[in-house]
Amino acid sequence: MTDTTTTTTSDEGEPEGEPDQPAGVEAPPAAVVEAQTEAGQPVPFWQRPYVERFLVPLVLPVVVVAAIVVYVLNVSRLFLSAHGHIPVVIGTVITLVILIGAGLLASSPNMRRLSVVLLTAGFLVSLTFAGWISLGHSENKEAAATTLPADLKTKQADNVTAGPSTEFNPNALKATTGLVKFNITFAGQHTFGFHDASTQFGELKAAAPKESGVAYFGKPGEYVYYCSIPGHEAAGMHGTVTVTGPDVPLDKALTDAGNPPGAAGGKAGG
Repeated sequence: MTDTTTTTTSDEGEPEGEPDQPAGVEAPPAAVVEAQTEAGQPVPFWQRPYVERFLVPLVLPVVVVAAIVVYVLNVSRLFLSAHGHIPVVIGTVITLVILIGAGLLASSPNMRRLSVVLLTAGFLVSLTFAGWISLGHSENKEAAATTLPADLKTKQADNVTAGPSTEFNPNALKATTGLVKFNITFAGQHTFGFHDASTQFGELKAAAPKESGVAYFGKPGEYVYYCSIPGHEAAGMHGTVTVTGPDVPLDKALTDAGNPPGAAGGKAGG
């Protein structure tokens, strides 16, 4: 007896049954998940239908925004912690790393996805730690958080009239490093203060016809005083104190003027 096998074919001559997946074409994710479920294989969390359809579109934008915020903050800290041309060098290096890295990744299409993720995460983590480490250095150590008391003794004093128009008289002064008292006569609604916070000078306002304050000039240079009322400085209400002499620490400046070392007192600045 001869066994015969009968094969049912369609009208076109092809065997009946489920069509095979075309070569080179991957099954859709839903079909893969369904096949894995039927085969009893565990389905990855991110490939589950409801996670992929609802959770990922919500989580992914939040993660991207958070990453951008962290990146910008830490790059800003790096820039703030540097001085002179160093921020330009830092920006150039970061830009080159991004461009070169993108070029290498694009030229290596066979690189495993995990490797790409690890390289990118390593770069971002390094940048983040660099920003955190430099945070303390990004703060201006000379910009004190205190205002010197107006009753400190000083060996130098300058008289300035603010107003009546948008001008200071005089608008150019000279001093030596140390403590200087400024006696301001207000001839209008103006203010008097310094741009450089290291002077520890509390801004004076026209609360009375005459106000006084003490400034600390620890290093030689030009210090700009101005009126902070909007539009007044732009209209010309500013001046310059040209300071000469050696660097003087605050404690020495206090004692040289006849004050005890702790006379600065740590009063809150305003």
